[in-house]
Amino acid sequence: MRFLPVFLDLSSGHVVLVGSGPQAIAKLHLLRAAGANVRWFSPQTDVAEELLLASHYAGRIGVAIGEPVEDDLAGALAVVTAAGNEIDERLAARARALNIPVNIVDRPDISTFIFPAVVDRGDVVVAIGTGGASPVLARRLREKIEAILPARIGEFAALMQRYRSHLAAVRRPGFSLRRFWERVIDGPIGAAFLSGRSREAETALIRAIETASMALDDRRGVVHLVGAGPGDPDLLTLRALHALQSADIVFYDELVGSDILGRGRRDAELVFVGKRKGEPGIGQDEINRRLVEAARTGRCVVRLKGGDPFIFGRGGEELEHLQHAGIPVHVVPGITAALGCAAEIGLPLTFRKEATRLSLVTANTAEGAAAVDWSGLSDPATTVVVYMGLSSAEIVRSGLTAAGRDPETPAAVIARGTHPDAKAAVGRLRDLPKLAASVGEGPALLIIGDVVARSLPWKTSEARAIEVAA
Repeated sequence: MRFLPVFLDLSSGHVVLVGSGPQAIAKLHLLRAAGANVRWFSPQTDVAEELLLASHYAGRIGVAIGEPVEDDLAGALAVVTAAGNEIDERLAARARALNIPVNIVDRPDISTFIFPAVVDRGDVVVAIGTGGASPVLARRLREKIEAILPARIGEFAALMQRYRSHLAAVRRPGFSLRRFWERVIDGPIGAAFLSGRSREAETALIRAIETASMALDDRRGVVHLVGAGPGDPDLLTLRALHALQSADIVFYDELVGSDILGRGRRDAELVFVGKRKGEPGIGQDEINRRLVEAARTGRCVVRLKGGDPFIFGRGGEELEHLQHAGIPVHVVPGITAALGCAAEIGLPLTFRKEATRLSLVTANTAEGAAAVDWSGLSDPATTVVVYMGLSSAEIVRSGLTAAGRDPETPAAVIARGTHPDAKAAVGRLRDLPKLAASVGEGPALLIIGDVVARSLPWKTSEARAIEVAA
């Protein structure tokens, strides 16, 4: 993140705008919409048309002809310029020398701040930026947010602002402000206001505030067992995102990356409880104890696991322990690695009349991969997905072939699936150890079955083989 998004109060000073034409007019519109006192300079002498256009939304505003000098910039909150390369570069240097934030339109390389794409709902403002890399992408994202953000959300925020002091006057020690406002936003009051019944919502809010001092504070916490998916944060489910946004504390595993943790509440406590390869980790009993302890302090607890909690994630053990301890617990499914990683390379795990069964197996058992019973996986109609089998590829190959699986069965190894550095290798079951060695370190899946031949890597390697033969 090169540019930190901030919200600047422009009513406490003035902004210098330099330039003419559509770009300058657009920035004038945006600045005036934010209440800025704009001092407009134009190097061009003929600005009658620009003044006429600006008067429709900016009110009466004057323009000085020429390039602003150092005295004109002194005391400005910011400088915005779209005057042309030579003037823009001079003004950028002057503004930097005076420690004044400067934006050169379409020149993030010499700007100290940039304008985001803005969704304006009054008191609720959403800013979208791409670091200047793609304003078009920022606008597209703004359009999507515009479509889902309620039109009255800004008025709703203003209503809550009006009553914050009322709530502060009646609340008693130990009362949770956050939980109160979560109930307001997520409950009937929010639904009524956003649907247009503002008077009904305000009456209900006043009643809720009046009874807040009498209500017993619910100190019973809750635990959410949340699947984080295979690694790509865009594969988080909406329910997982909501749980992360509500969490007071997050216990997370090794396979959960910082980009996923970044989707949660900024002030949530983050506790690593994973096990790194070759290093001692926290035992499951200790994790269970910590989950119960955190919930009994009244906090909203998220246990964040890679993939799905109930697919080789010990989610079932944690669920039973929490239930036995009397802790409310909710399970939020995640996209398990087999689904996410296979989809990324176009590998259908089942296929009509070809692959009619799917078996998920872990090679990371207490007894080791050699103890896995492979006898039920010899049917060519069964697609076998082996979790945590990268270092056991040779044992997996031997076990399957000994059970009767054809050594020529297509096979794939997918390492770090859905991550930017993902790598897939395809070949035959007989070559499984070589495939595993070729993808490097990291979490990986072994997939064995005829459907591997339908994947994009297989088709690509086949096309290359044809080219070489030709």
